Amino acid sequence: MVKKPLRARVSLPLPVRALLLAAWTVLGLYLHSGLMAQNQALRAEASFSPPSITVSNGTTYKVVLFGTQENPQGAIPSIPGLTISNNPQVFRTASFRNGTPSVKMEMSFQVKPLKQGTFILPSWDLKVGSKTLRVPEASLQVLAPSEQDLIRREREKQQREDLKQAAFIEFDAPRPFLFEGETIFATISLFLWDRLPVTRIEQAPVKIGDSFSMTELRQPNEKRNVRRNGKSYTVFSWPIGLTAAMAGDHDLSFKTSIRIRANNPRNSPFNSPFFNDPFFGFGREESLEILGPKQTIEVRALPMKGRPAGFQGAIGSFTSLSSIDVDRVSLGDPVRLTFELSGTGNFSAIPAPEISSDKQLKVGPPAFSFEGNQLTKHEGKQSFEYILTPLSAGLVEIPAIKFSYFDPLEQRFLSTRTSAHPLRVDPGENWNSANPQPTVEGEVSNEAAVPTVDLFQTESDPGEWFPALQRKTLLENTNFWLLQLIPLVGFCSLSFLGFRRKTAGIEKQRQKENALLRQMKDSVGFKDAPALLRAFRDILRLRIASLRKHPNPSSLSSEEILSLLRLGNNSEEIIQEARELLRSCDDQEFAGNELARQPLESLYQTSHGLLKKLK
Repeated sequence: MVKKPLRARVSLPLPVRALLLAAWTVLGLYLHSGLMAQNQALRAEASFSPPSITVSNGTTYKVVLFGTQENPQGAIPSIPGLTISNNPQVFRTASFRNGTPSVKMEMSFQVKPLKQGTFILPSWDLKVGSKTLRVPEASLQVLAPSEQDLIRREREKQQREDLKQAAFIEFDAPRPFLFEGETIFATISLFLWDRLPVTRIEQAPVKIGDSFSMTELRQPNEKRNVRRNGKSYTVFSWPIGLTAAMAGDHDLSFKTSIRIRANNPRNSPFNSPFFNDPFFGFGREESLEILGPKQTIEVRALPMKGRPAGFQGAIGSFTSLSSIDVDRVSLGDPVRLTFELSGTGNFSAIPAPEISSDKQLKVGPPAFSFEGNQLTKHEGKQSFEYILTPLSAGLVEIPAIKFSYFDPLEQRFLSTRTSAHPLRVDPGENWNSANPQPTVEGEVSNEAAVPTVDLFQTESDPGEWFPALQRKTLLENTNFWLLQLIPLVGFCSLSFLGFRRKTAGIEKQRQKENALLRQMKDSVGFKDAPALLRAFRDILRLRIASLRKHPNPSSLSSEEILSLLRLGNNSEEIIQEARELLRSCDDQEFAGNELARQPLESLYQTSHGLLKKLK
């Protein structure tokens, strides 16, 4: 009797069996959907949903493909007056209808009208695999704004007006006109309402207008409890020196940006939540741009009538004074001549008056110095210092200095003249040779006897003795090399600290990006669209700031991100894809849960692919 060998029965754990069953089910559904797609005829449908809207609303252009789930290829025709997104939302479904299998794919494009009227999107071709589908035409009717739209527009207009009173810029100039090349003292003031939850000023005011130049802006002057428009403001003011560059009527304005706190995405400054909330300010930060009013300033050309020959471009009101440090010198000794110019005007553009050398005086190049407001250089005292060397003995006259300028208040040319300075130049001492030539006995020298009154005894005490007449070179000095070690050690230490700091910053940024990537991936599993979009925007800011060396990634807005992308070697397709994703981020941020139905897996793949293609 032969015994059959015993077979061991392996019992799999329950979780493993459930996982295998799910895998077989998914594989079966995939194969089944493929068979259904092969047996179902291909066709396409297109429509606007809704088909009738007002000019201030949006709609969705839907294209439904029956009989396939493959990604199609094609381009939607452009329609003047309609803005159609290039990044659709894609939905794929498989079902049974009356016992017949059916698969379809739906693509939704966001559409925004620019004007009212009836728009017809003509039929166009889509390529699916090796086949070509004809998408039928669709029509959209855009109506005039409704009563609710008009009320909403009025509300938004009122909110913008309220926002202008919450933060605004003022520019104060002494008069509404300037002369070409003139420098005036002006002030830029930023008014911030005390109830506005401002965290910081992102940047100092920036000039808009190429016809003017201004001095550098430094720390502003702060003044609190300033009443304006029935409100209390904190005013930050920057004094500047403004110079007109060319004649004509030119526009000038200023802009800046501040950071404020918002409670939630709906409580943005454009919804004016802080106008009635005294405890506002415990949420996220938003950037708010402030644009000052545009002013037209007349820049007049300087008149040609009455212009002096020595005019060099000085505009303002000045007085002049000159002085010398000594009035008696020996031949060849230098004399310091100082010319001082005091008053108000364009000191930074005034050249030194020209003083020519002659047979009696040699004039060296002048040295400049300014006493006054170093920031604007509009009011103070400018000094020009010349070194004069007399070339002949006797009584020499240092000539007067004439200075011509244009007075913008009197609107005419004026001149000032300093007084001349007499200078006595002595011939100096006559030196003779200390070793006279010997004469032969009996010879009568034709030269006169050497006087002894000009001879004097030099120092007879011996000085310091040296072992050799040739001194040691600097390279042979031990102290020199010891001193060179100090900057070398400092340079090496700073280089090492800089390298450590740079590598630490790179590692910190890499950890942030990895954390945000994990957050994006986890958001897909939790079906959390807001978290996915927020993580994508943050990592995009970090990536762009790293590529373009931007110092503050968190302050980048959507438009700033797109402008930085254009600076790189990125294609227009990448920029358009980034624009659509950023628009989705903004829509999710300000539209709440209206975008929660987006396919997160497709959105994750699109955003992750975009991050890999950035340059």
